[in-house]
Amino acid sequence: MSSCDKQDFVDTNIDPDALSSIPPENQFANASRAIQGQDFEAFYDFYTRIMPWMQYATDVRGNQGAFTTNVSNFSNRYGALYSAGTQLTDVEKLVEKMAESEQPRFVHMIRIARILKAYYAFYVSDIYGSIPYSEAFQARYGGTLKPAYDTQQALFAKLDEELKEAVSVLKQTPGAPQIALGNYDSYYNGAALKWVKAGNALRLKIALRQIKSDQAKATAVINEILAMPAADLMSANEDGWVYTASKSFTEGGNWNPTSLRATKPMVDFMWENKDPRLDAFVAPNTYTQANINLLIADKQLPAGTTEPARRYLGSYTSPDQATSPAIRARYYTTRTVKSGENSIVVDTLSYLQPRLFRPAEADANGKGGTGLVYIPVLTYSDYCFMRAEVAARGIGAGAKDWYEKGVVSSIQWYDMIGTKSQLTNYTAVTQAEIDAYLLRPAVAFDAAKALDQIASQAYLHFLKQPSEGWALWKRTGYPNATSAVALPVLTNNNAVLTIPRRAPLSLLNENDQNYANQKAAYDGMAAIPGFGKDPQDATGRVWWDKQ
Repeated sequence: MSSCDKQDFVDTNIDPDALSSIPPENQFANASRAIQGQDFEAFYDFYTRIMPWMQYATDVRGNQGAFTTNVSNFSNRYGALYSAGTQLTDVEKLVEKMAESEQPRFVHMIRIARILKAYYAFYVSDIYGSIPYSEAFQARYGGTLKPAYDTQQALFAKLDEELKEAVSVLKQTPGAPQIALGNYDSYYNGAALKWVKAGNALRLKIALRQIKSDQAKATAVINEILAMPAADLMSANEDGWVYTASKSFTEGGNWNPTSLRATKPMVDFMWENKDPRLDAFVAPNTYTQANINLLIADKQLPAGTTEPARRYLGSYTSPDQATSPAIRARYYTTRTVKSGENSIVVDTLSYLQPRLFRPAEADANGKGGTGLVYIPVLTYSDYCFMRAEVAARGIGAGAKDWYEKGVVSSIQWYDMIGTKSQLTNYTAVTQAEIDAYLLRPAVAFDAAKALDQIASQAYLHFLKQPSEGWALWKRTGYPNATSAVALPVLTNNNAVLTIPRRAPLSLLNENDQNYANQKAAYDGMAAIPGFGKDPQDATGRVWWDKQ
């Protein structure tokens, strides 16, 4: 927002006629593109912060120094809420301007827009705490430019009410034929019953966030969802809430994932347990036999050297290990060799699959990819792992069944991406591989280790949703140094590094027109146990993240 002309922003948001000629479905499409197209979030939040914090990825050299203390440019989602949220509010307001005879045809579209707005408000509050919501998005329609902040507890309750109402309306047969979103909806193509499932899955997610802070409320919502008809709940990967786009959607430079090393903890677990998702997640290193032969001819390797049996090797996540001279010499030292006019870098360590994040990425021959982009919001696997977790916590039943559904659907979902995003060096999964994986000792369900295993597998699934992996770790304490997927303690100069838990809040400015409401919100959050030493303390906690 600081780079925009503030007066233009204010004028646009207070002019009730600014969008009078725009179809409401256009604003839904614009909002969804704005929400999912956050390339600065991809680079600064995911690639540079959350993925290294959660040991999904490291710098090319491994994690360096006190990397967990760097939160500059972190979190672009806050500002995006108040542009995308306004566009989703426009959907309703544009319908209100129509003839009364036309308005009944947009009942479903309005509810779908409310579900998307509820999701993004939750997503922002998730790491910020109190935010303006109830009084926000209304300035151009006679509302206030000084909206009060909703506390996180109040916001979560309000979002649950809004989602419940939206789902109820979407389930009903409307009184008039509906104007479908169709291609304006890159999630579900306007299918109302798919949005019912998405809304209910989001209610479950918001309830689970509160399981420690408001257990009674969380349990009541969870039980309500578990009692719903099966037709209202996700039951297959096709029900997943996923934004789908062409390759150009993530083609920009900030989406570039080519410097993301795969991590040793994740790769070791997947290699040792023959995880069928390994080649969807990770690219093999460049020690091919062809490159080895070039190195032999260049006298960099002895004659007879053959391609290693294992070409998936992850980067060290703890700075004290990544900077060890012996480890640097063994793993972080590359070889360069000529092949005709080209120089080839032969590298011991693996990178994450670039096309998993940017399908347009060129392959080893320089040919750009033409596959589809998939940006998950709430997948069926996520839903399965939530159902497994609540059952393991004694709410409902079927922990083993839901856990296995989560694992299998995750493998199948990434297998679909492997094909449709045209991942390089990828081999389609077989049923035999899935069956064998479920029998591995570290994977086969053990009721005594249920939460550990459920969280560990959910953690792997969230590679494409690192914010959810971060939330999972904060909420459950898994993965950790002794869990099924073991994440080592991060140290720098033998000092344990503290992983951030929330977004740093902007500094108060007495000249800001909403200063009074902002200060009241900050004062309220400061009273939360563990909030931190000041609003910018990223190691502090929001309300749901109870100690």
